[in-house]
Amino acid sequence: MADFTNRRRITSVAQLNSTQREQIALCGAAYDDEHLPADRRLSSDPDDESVLSFCELWDVVADGSPLYEAWFYQSDSGSIFLAGTTEMVAQIIQCGLECADGERELELGTAMVRAGLLPPGDSEFERFRRAADGAP
Repeated sequence: MADFTNRRRITSVAQLNSTQREQIALCGAAYDDEHLPADRRLSSDPDDESVLSFCELWDVVADGSPLYEAWFYQSDSGSIFLAGTTEMVAQIIQCGLECADGERELELGTAMVRAGLLPPGDSEFERFRRAADGAP
């Protein structure tokens, strides 16, 4: 069972390792289709429109091992990567989880429900909630 843990607010590239810097640049490209470096995505310049605001990074773990790194930004968006890589495996679009792999989607969706990261109004919330409760 996967769990979202170690939530941290990200405001500067100084908080990130090199892989996470690449991840945040990829998050920005997924969000607005502009390929900009991490320092632009986390710029403190209030006039910089490329900034990803409200940026949080979570670890997603199972049995104590990191599986994913989950980024949430712009209040309703996000990107999820395999831990320690730049392989994006899921996205958060208007608060909803989008994932091409059904098993991974169920794993992430149930973990999001348990962590309070998926709004109850989402069309898949009940399915993930039932799975989180152990219901078929």
